[in-house]
Amino acid sequence: MQQAVELVVNGKTLRGMYHQPAGEGPFPTVLLFHGFGGNKLEPHRIFLKLSRALAAAGIAALRFDFSGSGESDGDFEEMTFSSEVREAEAILDYALSLPATDRKRVGAIGLSLGGGVTVALAGRRPEELQGLVLWAAAETGVVVQAFRQRMEEGGYYQDERGCFDMGGLWVNGSFLEDMEKWDLPASAGRFPGPVLIIHGSADGLVPVETAYKYQRAFAENPELVIIEGADHTFNRHDWEKQVLQKTVEFFKNTLTP
Repeated sequence: MQQAVELVVNGKTLRGMYHQPAGEGPFPTVLLFHGFGGNKLEPHRIFLKLSRALAAAGIAALRFDFSGSGESDGDFEEMTFSSEVREAEAILDYALSLPATDRKRVGAIGLSLGGGVTVALAGRRPEELQGLVLWAAAETGVVVQAFRQRMEEGGYYQDERGCFDMGGLWVNGSFLEDMEKWDLPASAGRFPGPVLIIHGSADGLVPVETAYKYQRAFAENPELVIIEGADHTFNRHDWEKQVLQKTVEFFKNTLTP
């Protein structure tokens, strides 16, 4: 069953989709967090495909648009990394409040910046998550360095508010300063559970070295899967197939008896 859901956080309505498996609950549940400028579908509908595959495996899936993205309320320029972490916590609370959720079997997955949000959430709520998957997860230092380099090269137009134009999206002028407050490897170190890290060897946005950095940061030795030749969002059928299979297998092993 796929059902549209809404959640109000700080006066803004977040819009999402909840996928509930067939049969009697409660069900293990996975939260999906999209990337910078993305949405609850993500490229080539990979979040939808994952949600359906999880539901077929007996695992519920919950995917929301962060505020300012997709169909949710708000404007993109209001978004900061901290605001997305706060919303991720509210989404976790919402999932835990659902009668169909097995509160002792909840996992999370994030793509790109959503991977960073997943790490931050796990560092803040380590006892409430039982497994994490990171797809091409961004890390604070990498994001800040890439943005600052582009700004120094004149790659972004800035308006009188200090917001800068990135592909038609106004980005909050304090976005980078906010990100610099977060030590994501330290957050990773506070999570004691199992982790799967998947990264493309040819990722042009988040260097593959970031995956190795995260692998070293987590307390338990995470499984690391490097998909040879894959780009940032696994934009080829065989790459996508590997990502989906590995992810569903991980959550089945981690969250189901």
